[in-house]
Amino acid sequence: MSETFNFSKMANFTPKQQEAWDSLFKYRFTLFGGSRGPGKSYWLRWASLGWLLYWSNHGYPGLVAGLFTETYSKLRDRQISKIVSEFPDWLGTLREGKTLGLGYYINKEYGGGVICLRNIDDTAKYKSAEFALIAIDELTEHAVDVFNIILGSLRWPNFPDTRFIAGSNPDGIGNEWTRNYFIDHIYPEEMRPYSDQFNFVRALPADNNHLDENYWMMLRGLPEDLRRAWLEGDWDVFKGLAFHNFNKAKHVVEPFEIPDYWTRTVGIDFGTNAPFCALWIARNPDNGRVVVYKELYKAGLTDRQQARLILDNSTDEELHIIRFADPSMWNSRGDESSTSAAKTYVDNGCIIIKGNNNRLNGKRVIDRLLMPMEDGQPGILFFNTCPNIINQMSHLMYDKNRTEDVDTHMDDHAYDALRYALSNVRDYMGHKKLPKIEKSPFAQLERI
Repeated sequence: MSETFNFSKMANFTPKQQEAWDSLFKYRFTLFGGSRGPGKSYWLRWASLGWLLYWSNHGYPGLVAGLFTETYSKLRDRQISKIVSEFPDWLGTLREGKTLGLGYYINKEYGGGVICLRNIDDTAKYKSAEFALIAIDELTEHAVDVFNIILGSLRWPNFPDTRFIAGSNPDGIGNEWTRNYFIDHIYPEEMRPYSDQFNFVRALPADNNHLDENYWMMLRGLPEDLRRAWLEGDWDVFKGLAFHNFNKAKHVVEPFEIPDYWTRTVGIDFGTNAPFCALWIARNPDNGRVVVYKELYKAGLTDRQQARLILDNSTDEELHIIRFADPSMWNSRGDESSTSAAKTYVDNGCIIIKGNNNRLNGKRVIDRLLMPMEDGQPGILFFNTCPNIINQMSHLMYDKNRTEDVDTHMDDHAYDALRYALSNVRDYMGHKKLPKIEKSPFAQLERI
């Protein structure tokens, strides 16, 4: 670092921000925050600046970082306006460059690096871009597909130490995958080689001594779900959660032996590149309680492989139960020589019928089943051997434009399979009191 100034003194990081700064040099992927108020946006811009200065002083001048937000208005409010007031004029300038566009350009005597300021309105325009460091403000505002595309730009010629940093609250469309990667360390196969390179630095509003009392009053006055998410950093409760009543402690159980007389069905959500899912459910005819007891979840299978996998994982009794499937499986592929997925299933011995694809009704059925029955237990239970449906019930959010439905841009394949499995569930025995039958006062008389 240049001897003319002290970056640490200039940045004045809080202890938690300093912990995240240290993580930047140890891990390839660092997520900072998990609540409102710990100074996430501040840390992202100053960490980006400091990282460029550090490497320019260690033999890599002229590196380019990308600092992203969801929209330009958020970029302006969260970052551009703050850079103008916080970064010193003698260090660099905020301007529109001919090649790299809008950014903060560090003066050549300090390495000549650039922080490009970008909004993620169209990820396609970044497919050929290159950044030595990528910083994303509010990561959970973005689906995992955005992360995957942006990650393709995390490269720089002859520089081996590229980094990805982000800040976020526990809310938004990307809550599920962000939590999986950074907190629960659950990864798809293609990300497993990097599993030890993800680090989460949890910070709360109390970790930022620069917050004023008005901000604290705002946080304390929030509705319970937002207060838990934004003030306490609770990733289990966040704005827009589609199934507020789902609670792992209540709805997820250890497997138990299901009586033979319970009715059973299978729900199937079709997919090839996207995962396909099959869920087995059993329903107690005495009270209507549903148990989700078996799950298949896999991507990259052909129609035939899916059908055979379902049959191979069925008991003799389950081979003859009703299987409700995604109605799109009956659609023509547009090629006279090809056959529909449904026909391929049937040709391979897996008999299916169309499931009910009324999305709003399906969600209402699940909402109703999540509620307690007369015995105090929920109307639907999930065996803990079904991780994907449990995960999606925990993290699915409402669609911003169709607020009674879940957001279909999220991973909802297991949820759709559950909707199909429940196609013939219309009554709710046990959720409502049956009319009390009074005995006739003449019942004990032998004759009237």
